[in-house]
Amino acid sequence: MEICIYLHSLHTSLIIGVMFKSYVKIVLFFSSLFASQQGVCLVVHSTTPEFSLGSDLIIPCHLSPEISAVDMEISWSNDTARVCLNKDRQVTEGVLFKDRASSFTHKLREGNVSLQLKNFRLSDIGNYHCQVISKDRREKITVRSELCIYLHLI
Repeated sequence: MEICIYLHSLHTSLIIGVMFKSYVKIVLFFSSLFASQQGVCLVVHSTTPEFSLGSDLIIPCHLSPEISAVDMEISWSNDTARVCLNKDRQVTEGVLFKDRASSFTHKLREGNVSLQLKNFRLSDIGNYHCQVISKDRREKITVRSELCIYLHLI
């Protein structure tokens, strides 16, 4: 039998981990889509990827309809800090994400504004906000990553 428990506390997961044979996966949930008056919106693929701590994570996000984002400001942040900023064709990583956050600059013409996080850590769990700004529009979407402990009863 397998049980999945979503936890918001590492302390709780350690206690449960002692009682059961367990393994950890991270799950992404998508929420809060805001469409603009111009008919353009940000879209995150509806699949729910699972990945592990230490692995690389791509949060797939693109403009719909597919328009170029080359001259737009693309800002990824979490609830407390900037993760990655793509502005004036320059990519800047947030201090807490140095050498770990990047965007797909070669795919901006296709409207791809996805975020890649390398070596995903426990401290990375939480909300991620993508905001795309151009001269006449501003779009925002939120993606949530949560810790899920899978327990196998022994």
